[in-house]
This record gives sequence, C-alpha cells and structure tokens, in this order.
Amino acid sequence: MKLKEDINIFKELKWKLEYKIGDIRSYFYNKKLKKLYPDYEDNEYNCGSSKHIWGVKSWDDLSGADCNFYTMNNIDITYDRETKLYMLGIETAYMFNEKENECKYLKQLLDAFTKFMDDNNYSKEFDYCLFMTDPNIYNEAESIEELYINFKIFVEGYCKVYNF
Repeated sequence: MKLKEDINIFKELKWKLEYKIGDIRSYFYNKKLKKLYPDYEDNEYNCGSSKHIWGVKSWDDLSGADCNFYTMNNIDITYDRETKLYMLGIETAYMFNEKENECKYLKQLLDAFTKFMDDNNYSKEFDYCLFMTDPNIYNEAESIEELYINFKIFVEGYCKVYNF
C-alpha cells in the first residue's frame, strides 16, 4: 500500500511541476510578444502575432462572451502583426436548402461588414485594379478596405451567378 501512495505523491508532484513550468513559459512568451508588439495584451483578442479586430458571433455560440478568438463567429477580421495582413474568416459549415438562402446569409454578413466599415469611417471605395493581377478573391489583404472589396465582389458575384 505504501508503494501505491508514494507513486500517487510523485504523480501529483509531477503534474504540479509541469503546470508551474507551463506558467513560466507562458510568462516569458507573453513578455516576448509585448516587446515585439507594443499593442499586445494577454487576452482573448490576441493570440501570438494575431489580433482579433472585429466579428459577428454565430447564433449558436454559447460562450456569453463578446466576439473574440475563442467564440464561434460567422464573420471576423484578424490582423497578423508579423505578415501585416488582414484576414477575413467566414463560417461556411451551415447547410442551406437553397442557393437563395446561401445568398441571404452572405448578404447578411456583407451588411454587417458594411456597418463595421461605416461605424469606423473606413472607405468602401477601394480601387480594385485588374491590371496584371491574378483574378481571385482573397481572404487576406493589406488593408481592411481591400478585404471589404474582396468580400463584396465575392458576395455580389456569387449571388449574381445564381440569379439572387
């Protein structure tokens, strides 16, 4: 019986030590990030070099938190401080019975993005230059304005193809 108790004590000590080491690593990692990125904070809006900018939570998110990295979002914008690019995330796991409902969903997301643009005084008139470009719709861009126009082109083109 004594041997089993000793083993359990060592297991408990091992886990306490591993947790403490994890805390120390996290402390120094956050210090490094704060040094690299002056606007970095150790919270749900920052993850490594990435920063949550904006989003709309999914109706089925049960967290009760404001939109952030750890919530389920229908649409969100993330900025990568390392690459200096904005990224657009769109939830596409929903199944719709008709293309018309897909278009309604996409237009709702575009409307939310448009409101974000208006509320934050971003221009919605980004000049998309076709000359010598690869005509694809990207979910990464150097500015929020460019990200917006890429998404707008996608939504309007997608819905137009299906006559909605």
